[in-house]
Amino acid sequence: MDIFAQLLIASLSAGLMLFGAVYMVLRKLLAAESHRRNVQLLSTAKGITLPLRLQAHERLLVLLERISPESLVLRLRRPDTTNVELHSELIAAVRTEFEHNLSQQLYVSPELWSVIAMAKNSVLSCINTCATSLSPSDTSMQLAQALLEWHVDNELPTAAAIQQLKREVARLF
Repeated sequence: MDIFAQLLIASLSAGLMLFGAVYMVLRKLLAAESHRRNVQLLSTAKGITLPLRLQAHERLLVLLERISPESLVLRLRRPDTTNVELHSELIAAVRTEFEHNLSQQLYVSPELWSVIAMAKNSVLSCINTCATSLSPSDTSMQLAQALLEWHVDNELPTAAAIQQLKREVARLF
C-alpha cells in the first residue's frame, strides 16, 4: 500500500502541475483573444463614428459661419425694414441656427461645445448692443452698418470657436 500511496501522490502532483500549466496557458490565450476582439470592436466603432463626428464638425462650422454678424446682415437685411424688425430677425436666426444643431454636441468635446455656445451668446450680445445703440425708428440699414462697423473694430465672436473646431478636427487624425 505504501507504493500505491506514493504513486497516487506522485500522479496527483503531476496532474495538478499539468492542470496548472494548462490553466495558465489557456488563461493567457483567452486574455489575448479578448484583447484582440476589443481592439477590433474599437476599430470598427471608430470606422463608424469617425464619419459622424466629421459631419458634426462640418455642420458646426457652417453654424458658426451662418451666425457671424456679417453673414447674418448680408443674408437678412432688407432696406424696407426697421431697426427693430431686423434686430428681431437676427436674434431669431441665431437661435434657430443654434437649436437646429443642438444634437451635434454628442459628437464633439464638451470644451468645444462650450466655446460654440459662448460664441452664439457673444453674437447675440453684439446684436443687442448694436441695436440698443440706435433708436427704434432707425432703419435696418443703420443696424446693419453698426454691426459691420462693430465687426471691423472687434474680432468676430465666432472666429475663436472656428479655430477651436479646427484644432479638434486635427486631433481626430
